[in-house]
Amino acid sequence: MDHLRKTLAALVLAPLIVFGQSAVAQDVDKKLMPAGDPFPATYADPAVPLIQLPTNFRTRRTTANISAEAGQRVEILNVKGAGCVRHLWFVFGEKNLDDLEIEIAVDEASEPQVRMPFRSFFGVLLGFEDYHINSAGLANFPNFTITNDVHIPPKASPGWNFYLPIPFSNGCRISLLSKSAKNGAAMVDWQQYREGVELTLLRFHSQRSIALPGSPAKPFPIAETEGAGFLAGYIMGWRQKDHGDMVFHNSGTRMLIDGQTDPHVISGHNVEDDFGFSWGFNQYQTRWVGCPYRDNRGRNDQDGVYYRFFGPDPILFRSSLIFTSNARPDDCEAVSYFYQARSSQTPQAHSPTKWKVIGPFADGNSLEAFNKPADELVRQLSQTELSARVRFGETDYAVHDLDSKYGWLRLEHIIQHRPPYPPTDHSYYARTTLNSDTDRRAILQLGLDNWAIIYLNGKQITMLDHSEEFETAKIPIAFQKGNNELLIKTNNRLNRDRLVWVLNCSVE
Repeated sequence: MDHLRKTLAALVLAPLIVFGQSAVAQDVDKKLMPAGDPFPATYADPAVPLIQLPTNFRTRRTTANISAEAGQRVEILNVKGAGCVRHLWFVFGEKNLDDLEIEIAVDEASEPQVRMPFRSFFGVLLGFEDYHINSAGLANFPNFTITNDVHIPPKASPGWNFYLPIPFSNGCRISLLSKSAKNGAAMVDWQQYREGVELTLLRFHSQRSIALPGSPAKPFPIAETEGAGFLAGYIMGWRQKDHGDMVFHNSGTRMLIDGQTDPHVISGHNVEDDFGFSWGFNQYQTRWVGCPYRDNRGRNDQDGVYYRFFGPDPILFRSSLIFTSNARPDDCEAVSYFYQARSSQTPQAHSPTKWKVIGPFADGNSLEAFNKPADELVRQLSQTELSARVRFGETDYAVHDLDSKYGWLRLEHIIQHRPPYPPTDHSYYARTTLNSDTDRRAILQLGLDNWAIIYLNGKQITMLDHSEEFETAKIPIAFQKGNNELLIKTNNRLNRDRLVWVLNCSVE
């Protein structure tokens, strides 16, 4: 009887116990569940982490059939409001797309942020045959399969994919323009943001440069812009025409950053080193670096295309960027991808723009020789007028007229020279005129690497030893009313910045 009584009591209490447990569990669940939207406010783009995008969006896809007559503009996307393009895809019924251009304009810009040949934008350079690209920013899938399917064009184009984000606050327009008839299809995956959403100030840009061929006496431009932003990546191609040496032996790339505000440099090593390779190239590809195309006909006869995306280590600039490659007489093409703040104001620096550069003088290899300039030579170079050549001793020296930009004066390309490039055992004199309305004191800001002797109106005012790396010095000077002749003796040595031979000059 007692046993039965206990059993009945347990049956009666069991639902209460279960109910009690369930209520507690529900209460715990409520505390664990976040209130409102479960997503964070923003997330970092996987290919461009500096771009923080809102999570409060509607996922959209816009498709388009492309059937264009010669000279006809075709709109692929034209939307108003705020959003971000996340993925572009194209396909065409033919491979010949050399006369096809792409334009991308956001936020009613007066000029498109992108305008260039279609194949170049998607990373196929110098008219090379289509090749496979598998990177963080670009993915191209050529159609190499030969079939007897009558519905597949025998020369069908690749699937063209672009993944870098293209944010916009009040509209985006993507269009194609071709000189001949084109048939194909497009797909745009994008995010539509709600009204009033906070969106990054950074906007996508792309630039293209081509030289057929390049010149060792002139740096090959990859990207140049002013304002605040960052470099997200670039792709570059060479077709070798100079067979006197390996195409990689040109000392790599140069980045001159923030010449108006905080001048500093990033120097490359050699071509393949700048893209993460060693001892030349092989056809490897990763998200961030890769070589999608290579034609190796011999040590001194190679063509190729190489990309570098800076997702984990973007190149920031706050006032300006000059990005170049040392060049050879080879065909070169490059496309850069960068982001720039909308309506960012470029600071103005009081920098001389016109320079006369004299040399080279064979006294730049040792500090002892460098630090003993001839008084007569300094006096001659400090004169108001200089002819096309300067005679000193038994030698005539050329006088080069050079322009600076954002305070940067480049000496690297005055001499056409094979490795070591540029020469490390010579000096140059650089001269410019600074005008002052009154007698006054000022601060001369001078950035350089290696050694420098500075003269003002023929008198030495200081000597700088920046032999370890590029540094900026602030030098008190006294201007006289009228024209003041600034003369700088500088050399080039192998140091941490690897053969960067530039000056940055401004007056505070």
